[in-house]
Amino acid sequence: MEEHPLPTELASCPFQHVLSANLDNTHACEDAIGYKFHNPWLLWEALQAAGSPVCQLNIPRYEEGNMRLAIVGDRILDLLLALSWYPTYQKRLAFDNLRNQITTNVSFNAVGNSMGLSRYITKAMGAERTLQASPKTMSATVEAIIGAVYLDGGMDAAKMVVGNLGIQV
Repeated sequence: MEEHPLPTELASCPFQHVLSANLDNTHACEDAIGYKFHNPWLLWEALQAAGSPVCQLNIPRYEEGNMRLAIVGDRILDLLLALSWYPTYQKRLAFDNLRNQITTNVSFNAVGNSMGLSRYITKAMGAERTLQASPKTMSATVEAIIGAVYLDGGMDAAKMVVGNLGIQV
């Protein structure tokens, strides 16, 4: 297996062995989404639900789990939708309707569950024993994965993974 050093901000973490073991979990998720990360720690971050143990490390990057990556993923999805809508010459209302149909917690929860992503998510403390992630957690994780793919491989990679997830843009 290829070695990927811990991100600098995790290098002093007293739980390095746990973090590295969790990195193995990302490889199965890569198979599920059909994308191999150059930096698997981005996917690892995307799989950290808000409230997961990593949030307790007092490292600003991880204090909200995957929420920062979810914001990036949400914006990438907006851009992909806009780029597919623009050449249709439809009115803005058509774009708004399309966005409201595709980018909902309900639809992202369904996407994540159909892909079996819940098994890869490090859930919030107290929720780690549940088999399924909550709809809100699953939705944020789907967006965070898209954001992580974009940061790792660019727009073409993100578009490919969006398609692999079955999200129609």
